[in-house]
Amino acid sequence: MSLPVSVLPEGDKMIHLKTKMATCNLSSPMYNMMLILAGTEEEIAMRRTEMDICDYLYNQMTTVPLHRRTVGSVKEGLRMKSSDMDTLYFMTDQHVVGDLTDALSYDPATETVILMEYQEHIPGTVYLHIIHMHASIKGISTKSCIQKNSHTYLSSELFLENARSIYYGHNVTKHGPCQTNTVVENEYDGAVGFAGRKWPMQANDWITRCLKFGWPEKQIVESILSSGCNFVPIGSRQSRQDNDPNLDLEWRLSFVQAEQALVRVVNHSQFLCYALLKIFLKEVLNKDVKEEEKLLCSYFLKTAMFWCIQTDSTYKWSTETFFQGFWKCYKLLLKWVYTGYCPNFFIPQNNLFVCKIVGADQERLFTQMYHLYCSGERCLAKCSSLRKLMNKYLVDPQACEVSAYISFGEYDHDSVVYNSMQSINGLLNQELRYDWKSLYNVCHMDVSNLSNFEQILITRHVINLYHRIAFVEQCYCHCKTKCNRNRQTYEKHKKVGVTLLRLTSEFGCASDPLYLALFHYIDGKFRHSLNILEETKPKLYQDYIFYWTEYRNKQPYEREMLGKPMSIKMKAAMAFDITILLSTEFSELDIEIWLIKESKLRRCLVISPFVLLHFLTFLCHHHLASPLAAQSLGELHTLVHADNGRYIVYYTRDIAWDILGICHHLSGNLNQALLDYYSSLQQTTFHFITEAVKRRILLLQIELQVQNKS
Repeated sequence: MSLPVSVLPEGDKMIHLKTKMATCNLSSPMYNMMLILAGTEEEIAMRRTEMDICDYLYNQMTTVPLHRRTVGSVKEGLRMKSSDMDTLYFMTDQHVVGDLTDALSYDPATETVILMEYQEHIPGTVYLHIIHMHASIKGISTKSCIQKNSHTYLSSELFLENARSIYYGHNVTKHGPCQTNTVVENEYDGAVGFAGRKWPMQANDWITRCLKFGWPEKQIVESILSSGCNFVPIGSRQSRQDNDPNLDLEWRLSFVQAEQALVRVVNHSQFLCYALLKIFLKEVLNKDVKEEEKLLCSYFLKTAMFWCIQTDSTYKWSTETFFQGFWKCYKLLLKWVYTGYCPNFFIPQNNLFVCKIVGADQERLFTQMYHLYCSGERCLAKCSSLRKLMNKYLVDPQACEVSAYISFGEYDHDSVVYNSMQSINGLLNQELRYDWKSLYNVCHMDVSNLSNFEQILITRHVINLYHRIAFVEQCYCHCKTKCNRNRQTYEKHKKVGVTLLRLTSEFGCASDPLYLALFHYIDGKFRHSLNILEETKPKLYQDYIFYWTEYRNKQPYEREMLGKPMSIKMKAAMAFDITILLSTEFSELDIEIWLIKESKLRRCLVISPFVLLHFLTFLCHHHLASPLAAQSLGELHTLVHADNGRYIVYYTRDIAWDILGICHHLSGNLNQALLDYYSSLQQTTFHFITEAVKRRILLLQIELQVQNKS
């Protein structure tokens, strides 16, 4: 292709254009802007800890020999709009070894041993040869075996197809080695594969290179080597293009653990440079480009940053050189696009651009990137996130020279704590073991080396365990004297449940007493439930309450909570959605619970605490034939109709409208109930209650017909 002479390669360097480059005038304010967009060093560290704890708890409670490792931007500590949370799952009873002597370390009665076979002509890929498969193994691996030269191999193509069965959802599609699950318009990629304890020989040159350049440090290299690598089910692009008959035997080597370790050892200036590259990719290079037509991805950006850091130890990454660091990475990426060769950081012989950035696509991408390169620092003005800052800088560079210090205050800290507890709550919709055994395990954890933040997250997890166990105990003998168990046994289980929920009400967050109110309601103790609801209501409606993110009121929170212990802040100022098990005997939602359980699309119902508060209040007054039932229904009606997102998050609006319809139906307001049910169908589908709502509409229409005839 025809390229500008000014950027033609000259040896290993690229000739620079004589364009005015940014000085430290831009670097410092740009660095501060990235602190706002991506986060401070302490904030990033807390987010990473959050995901580490979530992965640890998941792996402790999984009901199958399958562990997870969260990957992607979220694991790295970013929470920008473009941040993705991908997940790598790997079998814990099936191990990949580098040579046959390693197989002796495993028990053939309970563990499967797989030998990786290197393919020198296809860097970055291996064949997985099954040496021994233990007799009790069932599932994905046994269905994915093929024979070749009288040996048994794992087919990546069959494995990828069979792996779909472990995903919980209605819209799961294949995306490379991953399965993409769409939940409330958000896409989550998950890959199922295998873990190898040892570092692959294909990547041994990386060790030599680290020692040569001194990055990362020797102890980090040793830690990375001991973590091994992973294998994901997809072959190389080259083999796919060549229609290689052995394509389905190829498995890609994945170094996600190593990459995460490297991201954590870069300094904050380098990390924010990576975040800026991601913003530039999303808002400029990939703007208005269809997903299937995107040529560059964030993995290439990370690779460029790693190469820049390692191969130029003399360059000092700092606040004052922030823009230059970004420009350094961008120029390397531009050179790679020009040459059509992006060397994998661990196996440089593996060209990440092969069969992807070639021909007309390569020329088009280079032309786009080259024109941006010519504009120098002005190219950042094309980023919508940075436009205000850049416009100010381009008018008067001196005006941006001194920027205010971006601090991470107590309110910011508490916001991260709250968001992290939301992630712990998110585990409730996973197929995990929330039982006495899990409680025993977590209670016997060694917490002596845990930080206060980590202990807070573990405490939130224990509270969730208490909630789950309490309702399981209630369901255990909910039929009371109608079964063979006597009433004494039932009372024993109920007492356990009440005790657990009283503890969570005392030491949990502002919304946790609602679980005890629900427990009493299901048990028929309506006045007990009302007492709790009346006590909880004023606490939930304080203006400083934390409930999700969009409507947090910083000033009231700082006025009331600043300087107080975290336990008090959690109890008085933090509220979470209420998660209801599908095994819960909640008769008013029996249609929804039953149909969701049958569809296997979700494992629980998630309801706004404000909606559940008014729902239970109405139900209790309704059962007591109290005139206050109409008042509580009116409050619920106003809440659902008038809320702008402050009290009902968008993904719980489907169940909120459904609940309002149920309440109007119970009150005899049939026409209003019908309108509410139809409103529920118009909301974003999160709970997959469409069929349940349609059934309620059908039953209501029959009731209206009977009423009209009479």
